Amino acid sequence: MTSTETDLEIGRLNPLDDRAAATGHTRSWMGLNRLAAAFSIYAALRIFLLASVFPLFNNVDERLHLMSIQMYAQGQWPGKELPRMDPQLVRRYLAYWSPEYGRSASDLKENRLEVPVYRLSDQERQRAYTGPIYAEKLEDWLQKPNFEAQGPPLYYVVAAAWYRLGAAAGLTDWRLLYWTRCLNAIIYGLFVWLSYNVVRKIYPAKTFLCVAVPGLIAVFPQDVFFGMNRDVLSPLVCAAALFSMADALADRKYRVVPLLLASLLTGLSFLVEVSNFVMFGALAATLWIWARRPEALRRQRVWVSAASAAAALFLPALWMVRNYLVIGDLTGGTAKVRELGWTVKPVGEMLHHPLFSWHGLYYFCVQLTERFWRGEYGWHGLALRSASADGFYVLSSALMMVIFVVDLWRTRKTLSAPHSWVKWQALFLVIGSVLFLAAVSLVFDYHNHGYPSRLYPYFVSGRIIIGVLLPFVLIYASGLELILERFSKWVPPMWVLAGVMFFITASEIRVRSVVFSSPYSYFALSSWKR
Repeated sequence: MTSTETDLEIGRLNPLDDRAAATGHTRSWMGLNRLAAAFSIYAALRIFLLASVFPLFNNVDERLHLMSIQMYAQGQWPGKELPRMDPQLVRRYLAYWSPEYGRSASDLKENRLEVPVYRLSDQERQRAYTGPIYAEKLEDWLQKPNFEAQGPPLYYVVAAAWYRLGAAAGLTDWRLLYWTRCLNAIIYGLFVWLSYNVVRKIYPAKTFLCVAVPGLIAVFPQDVFFGMNRDVLSPLVCAAALFSMADALADRKYRVVPLLLASLLTGLSFLVEVSNFVMFGALAATLWIWARRPEALRRQRVWVSAASAAAALFLPALWMVRNYLVIGDLTGGTAKVRELGWTVKPVGEMLHHPLFSWHGLYYFCVQLTERFWRGEYGWHGLALRSASADGFYVLSSALMMVIFVVDLWRTRKTLSAPHSWVKWQALFLVIGSVLFLAAVSLVFDYHNHGYPSRLYPYFVSGRIIIGVLLPFVLIYASGLELILERFSKWVPPMWVLAGVMFFITASEIRVRSVVFSSPYSYFALSSWKR
């Protein structure tokens, strides 16, 4: 057979081969899509269940976030003075507050609080309110102003619309509050699905990452998603911004709309939580890479960059200008700091912070890692935690981060542009967010405040930087993939991933199973026959 005949023969065979390969590729993606959809549904159901099981008014300021939601639902915007709770609502909601969060079982028994207050008659309930535990809580709710009211508004606006929808459907009291909580299930399910699409767009050939990232996020045990809190919206908005950035850089085409959308979403992420300001750095890097492409003319680069900056900054600037004119503070944080009794340290004292010691740095990193994974809920006065699970979270996170950084540095000159972009972006967002909390820890003298305190002056609330959950899990899964590649002949990587997900799930069930018997859960309230 001549070379010409060979070429003709190949020409006849290639279309069939390409068609078969395309068919197999399509089937593979359909399978991954179904798996990602299953992860999303599972995550939504998991959040729905745990949000229904935990009693209302948790120990992470849920009452204050509820007050902000109700304020926006009534069409009100924050004013110069921090609002206080309506006394009628205080007495109505106090019947559904569980002392199990902060009081030991023996303490509850000693104060004869085995029977939930909402099950008592009106006369018995009023008598219970004069007891030490409820009298203290009643006074706290009446006197403590809502220092979250002047915070970033986007979550409150979204939750207020959901709240009004529930109210229009006839829900009241505790049913309406649990309805508001269950918005988190929708948000988190969408977040899992969007995370999968981000990884699929950047790493279409890496099946392990396309499974590991949404899978790990689906079982991620952070408890902020079980209650009303503005931080629950951060991961979804930040993931949407990252998806649009990746879409703008996905190919060599001149793509403007995804870039402008990424800019708008970056601004919106700031309106969810101020700590998401790190997303502006990610956007700036994306604009710089996009503007260096030869397809865009110089004039186009200028106007698109200007339009992107305007889209990113307009809404945050509008909010801050409104704050300054009405409240006298750009970010609305001054009144909160004043109410909590914090003061700004002199620069000289900041430099003597224990964070600059090895012991302080170790404590900060370990506590932040633990709380980023599991959250901050307490039960019977103790943290809802497992020492073995916390140890796994800390050690595995440190290991995956080190492996990721070493591999990134080793392959930095050979990585494709999209892969280099996403890896450096993920590293920047995670480290930048950690540095933000470190900076906040340095700035303030916390005086007699419980957390943070003068004894432990560290801001280690992982929920505040939960907007970088997708970049963190991407780093974690990438490190895990690099390890498993070396042992893939002996241990299938998917088995190890399934084992990790099972361990996280089993640990969460073991730790949080004590809450399922609470007489203040949605299911207990629903089953009580009045």
